[in-house]
Amino acid sequence: MTRRLGFLAALIVCIAAPLAAFAQSVYVAAMRGQVGTTNVMSGLYAINLSNGAATFVTPLRTASGGAVAITGLGVEPSTRTFYGITSTLSPNLPQSLVTLDPATGKLSLIGHLDVAGTDIVFDNAGRLLMWLPSTRQVALVDLKTAHVTPLGQPGPPDAFGGLAVDVRGMTYVTPGGALGTLDTVDLDTGEIKAGPTLKGAPYPGAITAMAFTPSGLLIAINSNVGSPAAAKLVTINTSTGAMSEIGSLPEDSDAITFAPPPHDMSEVLATMSGRTLALLALVAGLVLAVGGMFVVKWIRRAR
Repeated sequence: MTRRLGFLAALIVCIAAPLAAFAQSVYVAAMRGQVGTTNVMSGLYAINLSNGAATFVTPLRTASGGAVAITGLGVEPSTRTFYGITSTLSPNLPQSLVTLDPATGKLSLIGHLDVAGTDIVFDNAGRLLMWLPSTRQVALVDLKTAHVTPLGQPGPPDAFGGLAVDVRGMTYVTPGGALGTLDTVDLDTGEIKAGPTLKGAPYPGAITAMAFTPSGLLIAINSNVGSPAAAKLVTINTSTGAMSEIGSLPEDSDAITFAPPPHDMSEVLATMSGRTLALLALVAGLVLAVGGMFVVKWIRRAR
């Protein structure tokens, strides 16, 4: 009996572990209103991956209540701390590395960045990577000082670029915008290797941010670079560069990341895609079926 219960517990753990990875929330940061005016509102949104629908979570503010323009978001995997980088045009804390509380939106300054970046991501070793459009390089960012260390040789400047790392540790970047290529980066040398040409973007503007879902799907923010900027949530095929639209995002969306689930299970379910919900139902049914099988066998033997 003890053996069977142990096997059942192990089975549940094995099934639930990957499921927990799917039950994550995807967040987008957006700067609503014109920078420099009094009606600026920077906000954090939870996104439903099935249709791109955004639910406002909290405004992003300094300790004194000032709005901040976040242009890159990342979650440190071991501490689950939210990190962000701010735009050079941010009305408060420009070109800085910050931490933020996703529940309250309060930001804490770490330091001024040596070079401006457009997107950040943590690699599989827990290092914070940042894309430098001015020199077309990936850089390492010190989490304590905000010091920036570029990797490899500088290249021709560009205005935008999304950055993402998959589960295998492959680093992807979009230096040429929505009509450019999906390139890969060798983090040992900093060398950038050209990949497939991007195609099918709703807007021929920029890819401002990217992130991989726990299932390995590359999602990105496609912006028309307007003022305000319209934005779409898209998927990108890493082999072909083909993009597919999921839905519209809040205007001026400029950063995206995955994070641990919120405490409220309804919020977790709201941010899951239809496929993930179907998988959840399938796994739950499998666990119940296997558990029921062991219970029936135990009852029969106990008679």
